[in-house]
Amino acid sequence: MKILAIDIGAGTQDILLFDSEKEIENCTSLVLPTPSRVLAKRLRRIEGDLYIYGDTIGGGSISRAILDHLKKGYRVVMEESAAYSIRNDLDEVRSMGIEIGDHPSPGTFQEFKICEIDLPLLRHFLIQFGEDFNFDLIAVAVQDHGVAPRGVSDRTFRFDQMEAMLKKDNRPEFFHFTEHSIPDFYLRMKSSAQAVKRATSLPVLLMDTAFSAILGCVDDVDEPSLVVNIGNGHTIAALLIDRKIVGLYEHHTHRLTPEKLENHLRRFLRGELTRKEVFDDDGHGVITLMPYFGKVSIWVTGPNRALFKEIPLPFQYAAPGGNTMMTGPMGLIKAGLYTFQKTEDRIPP
Repeated sequence: MKILAIDIGAGTQDILLFDSEKEIENCTSLVLPTPSRVLAKRLRRIEGDLYIYGDTIGGGSISRAILDHLKKGYRVVMEESAAYSIRNDLDEVRSMGIEIGDHPSPGTFQEFKICEIDLPLLRHFLIQFGEDFNFDLIAVAVQDHGVAPRGVSDRTFRFDQMEAMLKKDNRPEFFHFTEHSIPDFYLRMKSSAQAVKRATSLPVLLMDTAFSAILGCVDDVDEPSLVVNIGNGHTIAALLIDRKIVGLYEHHTHRLTPEKLENHLRRFLRGELTRKEVFDDDGHGVITLMPYFGKVSIWVTGPNRALFKEIPLPFQYAAPGGNTMMTGPMGLIKAGLYTFQKTEDRIPP
């Protein structure tokens, strides 16, 4: 089985071309800048009024570039689908001075398209290196908070959905969607699926980056275990017992010090850390289905994993497939094999 796995984070997009007939170390892998950062650099070179259209993508860098463009005195009009990249609440987008609507006409607006999954571009690049770009499945991971009901924080809404999924089935392989099962409130995931389908008729699998990272580490861990993914934007930790997730913790990486992260993780394991405390600290939250007071193996991954070096806890770096940056793509591949080919092509740890 051949799977194209694309995991899009706040700093990088990590890509793996999995082929079950090859050793995993011989499968082509790429670590590229995340699309939002690339688009932001292009936008900053533009002067004049802008009409921005395209997909719902990760905000971050592109949002800051748009706000800086407004500060220069230029108008910015965004197509509705593109505007959801800035905020899930369009009234908030309008409050920033961004107009939402169709292409202004007549006018002198420059057009600027945003998308984060460009399969034709990736195909053109990879065929130069002998890849045939023929796959059985396209798997994509993005972080999607979901469109929360009015008056509900998107951080609260995100964890409400996580908790509901955990209580339904807490195997990490379960935390994915096929193209037809994505809930309507996950606009970025739906937009990602549509972007893939514009270029291919292949089946599409979607995951949240939090769960693709966790699943990517599962084969490396001893049980019970704590998996910690310290990303550029977010830090996610999962307590796994019998290969099932019994606790989740998520915070913004820039808000964490080694001391705070150690304190949070110790209390998280014991079930003492509350969701309100993490939320009030500008984090996402914590879910504890079952506290654990015994010994755990700690596995750490992510581009900011060096933060853990200053914590006096024994740990090992998780490197599925021998590559610490492929945690997300490996999780996507495991989910793909679980759903589309459950008993064959097992990925080696």
